[in-house]
Amino acid sequence: MLGKLIKNDMKSMARGVSNIYIAAFIAVGVMGICLFFDVGVGKFVSSLVLLAISIAAIVVTIMATMGEFRKSMFGDRGYLTQTLPVKAPTLLFSKWLTCAFWITVSYAVVFLCLWLIYYYWNGESSTQALTYILQSLPDVGLPAQDILVKTVLLISLKILLLLWIFILEVFFVMTLANVRPFDAVGSAGPVIYFFVVFGLVTFCSSRLERVFKSALLIHADGAVTLTADEALIDSVRFAGGASVTLTQIYFQIVVAVLLFIITAELLEKKVNVK
Repeated sequence: MLGKLIKNDMKSMARGVSNIYIAAFIAVGVMGICLFFDVGVGKFVSSLVLLAISIAAIVVTIMATMGEFRKSMFGDRGYLTQTLPVKAPTLLFSKWLTCAFWITVSYAVVFLCLWLIYYYWNGESSTQALTYILQSLPDVGLPAQDILVKTVLLISLKILLLLWIFILEVFFVMTLANVRPFDAVGSAGPVIYFFVVFGLVTFCSSRLERVFKSALLIHADGAVTLTADEALIDSVRFAGGASVTLTQIYFQIVVAVLLFIITAELLEKKVNVK
């Protein structure tokens, strides 16, 4: 049954986000035409449009995620969803997995578009200027290019994990807004509850990071290690390396598991379908 749920959720979400990917495909086509005919202004505009579309893909996907969850769980379709012969945790997991998949796809599209834009302008003066800047990073006290690339990749993975957790936070506040007496706030409820939950989680994770700091270290020789030694973190940075803190991830994973359990319980026993 879980497989059927995921399949149907995938199809439903695909209809909501397909337009943004069609727009990206068109922008790539325009870039190719401009490259073939060597249209300078067109190259700049198409690159800018492609970058904007790739970033918009994440925003549109997140918005579609919220809309699909609300309609399928609390709208007219909610009556059908609630009568399915599956438990709430299974239903919630299917929704979360589907949303996480599409957000990951949109996230990958951003990096793909950045890669296309880079090679699109390869050989131009702008690329030469970028290469010069990257080679000059150690001269201004910043990590070298290879260290910077690893750091950006690790930070990108961290952001992706936070986006997956963000989905569960959104599911929780939307569910809470459909439970008495929290539904008395009306349509503003999800927004209010989101800022409360997001603010509390952010505050607690920042306080925890002051007490316990865990990080991935990118050493000057390119090696990557895990440590909770704050002195070692500072020394690696001083030696030309970099670090990516993980304390926030640990805490928010625990919060995400708790929110999943609470949301499933609310969906099972407390939610009011409108």
